[in-house]
Amino acid sequence: MKGMIKMSWILCLAITGAGLLPATARAQQFIYTNNNNYDTGNTTTALQVAGAGLTVINTYSTGGASAGGGYFAETSVAGAHTASNTCLFVSNGGDSTISAFTVNTGTGVLTPVTGSPFSAGVSGDQQYGIGLTVGKNKALFAGNTGFESISYLGIQANCSLSAATVINTPGSPDGMKVTPNGKYLIAAYLGSVDAFKIDYSTQSLTETGPFAAEGAAAGVEIACDNATVYFGDATTNIEVEVFRLMSDGQMSEVNNFSSNDGVNSNNVLLSSDGKTLYVSSTMSNQITSLAAGSGGSLTYGSTLTLQGAPQYSLGLAAPKSGDNIFISEQNNPEGIGVVMTKGTSLQEKSGSPFPVEDNGFDPASLTAVPERVCPQ
Repeated sequence: MKGMIKMSWILCLAITGAGLLPATARAQQFIYTNNNNYDTGNTTTALQVAGAGLTVINTYSTGGASAGGGYFAETSVAGAHTASNTCLFVSNGGDSTISAFTVNTGTGVLTPVTGSPFSAGVSGDQQYGIGLTVGKNKALFAGNTGFESISYLGIQANCSLSAATVINTPGSPDGMKVTPNGKYLIAAYLGSVDAFKIDYSTQSLTETGPFAAEGAAAGVEIACDNATVYFGDATTNIEVEVFRLMSDGQMSEVNNFSSNDGVNSNNVLLSSDGKTLYVSSTMSNQITSLAAGSGGSLTYGSTLTLQGAPQYSLGLAAPKSGDNIFISEQNNPEGIGVVMTKGTSLQEKSGSPFPVEDNGFDPASLTAVPERVCPQ
């Protein structure tokens, strides 16, 4: 009997182990771009994150027309997870459409969704692109820079998109992000900032702002407390404005940090523990780290000048786990820099930046799949 029990445990462990293997194989990390190819059809490139850096898997046509550029703080590619699929969305500013793909989470390979690309709810060319952000894996929000509006599109289980509801805004949306709890959409207009209460049942947005900012607020980052909001400003130095988001959607500025250690601070990204804010200095090809304290306080940490002398250093992304951060670099070819972080200490990986594709110096946007999320 003891022998039979022992054998049963061995079989159980073998079956469990066999069941774990596919899950382990699926636990891969990928980066996807919106290449914003100049004067041609748009593309997205899939890259796998490995110990040595980044490896290109493939470049895919989006089936839409490229904007050929975009706002420096704009994120025009986004991921989502439905009950049955991992989705990737890429905006096409040249014809105001959004391409949808399913992601093979084991290989990173993309498959276009039937009916893609989908209308963003407006029509025409948007030369500054279309920003994207996701709420609760249920809604995709598209910032229509050419039409001063935000489109609400529902995300279906197969990653297709429902028809858009378009909400007018008091400015051209640049950076956008949904609070970690999914209740509010925060936007920056290269000046004033805004908040919208999200109603997922009616697919609608209710504006609670806009709110005045001291500078040209561009990029958006939100702490896991759902209340501390950071805006990176487009300016001649580094400037980060910190706002407090109240439970009723009202916002008030609590801090304005500035430094002369970089030029033009469009993009901002928090570390996984929320204790460090990373800022990409677009015009001086640098990343600066700031210690983030209670009450929205920021203290200068360090500045890293990027290898490869990019024309611009742009969007930032972080993987689900680990201390690396990724930065989009406008260059020829386009590249992605990989920076290792430890608190406010910054060090660029050997071999960085890693090439993506030659698209004529137009800014690429990027996102990580799976993405870093706040604990629930």
